[in-house]
Amino acid sequence: MAAPTSTFWDQEGHFHTNGLHWEGFPRLLWESLSMFHYTEPPLYDGVEYLEEGVSRCRVKMIIPQHPFRSLWPPIEVEVVGYRLVDTLETAALEGIKLFCNQHPIEVAAYPIGLFPTIDPGNSDWDFRTDHHGHLLGDLAEETVRSVTRFMDVQYHYQMLLRHGVSQITGVAQSHYRNADHQVIQIEELQALVTQKDEIIAARDETILHREDQINESDHIITQRDTVIEFLQAQIHDLILVADDAQAHIEELQQQPILPAIPIVPEEEEEDPEEIEGISEIDSEHGDPVLSPHHSLSGSQSSVGNFDDF
Repeated sequence: MAAPTSTFWDQEGHFHTNGLHWEGFPRLLWESLSMFHYTEPPLYDGVEYLEEGVSRCRVKMIIPQHPFRSLWPPIEVEVVGYRLVDTLETAALEGIKLFCNQHPIEVAAYPIGLFPTIDPGNSDWDFRTDHHGHLLGDLAEETVRSVTRFMDVQYHYQMLLRHGVSQITGVAQSHYRNADHQVIQIEELQALVTQKDEIIAARDETILHREDQINESDHIITQRDTVIEFLQAQIHDLILVADDAQAHIEELQQQPILPAIPIVPEEEEEDPEEIEGISEIDSEHGDPVLSPHHSLSGSQSSVGNFDDF
């Protein structure tokens, strides 16, 4: 039973497909499921992303519930690969293995029962491979065709894996070259950092010296500030004294000036002895003092003497 292909990308960047548009494990899985009357092929949901610089891919696949066999529940598969094409193949191959393991009796009658890998510890798989003569009877042609297709798909799958490994190897080599180049850069940066550390240490010493000078200058400034504050206090006190003196002067200037009272000197009585002639004081010192009358008579006698000439 052929099913239409369905492939699209959603808005979140997920790739949705049923895997029927190319020859691979998804188509082999669907053809095997259709033999058991499944009506819908499995759907694959894949998304690619980067993990630590490496391209990775995660694919989820669901084999739906069987349409009328209630004991055949859905089978969910989630695998992680490196690219979308090989991870889809891995998910389909894992789905074939899980389907055969869950229904070993049913798949034993069909070529799909030979697909799972050899597991010596699984007696059911050993029984199917040891007693597969019925597959060489009526189903011989279908068995050969299925095995041939499986081998071709397996080869294609191995090529995809080898391509993925080659891509990973290239990425690893690129990372190694980048890491080696970064190691060289780190060594150069370490040498530069060492040089810068020496410069910083020298500058730190200079800064410490400058800080000592600044502290000393701050101490001197503090002392000068103390002196200035003391002088300012004295100036303030002097200003207060000057203000008080100015106020006192203004107060004195505002007082009214009283008019001066004239003082009349008392008349002195003439000493009768001085009028008559030489006073006792003059006689004591030996300096004769002529009285006014005496000087007048003397002058008159002198005038008389001129008349004699």
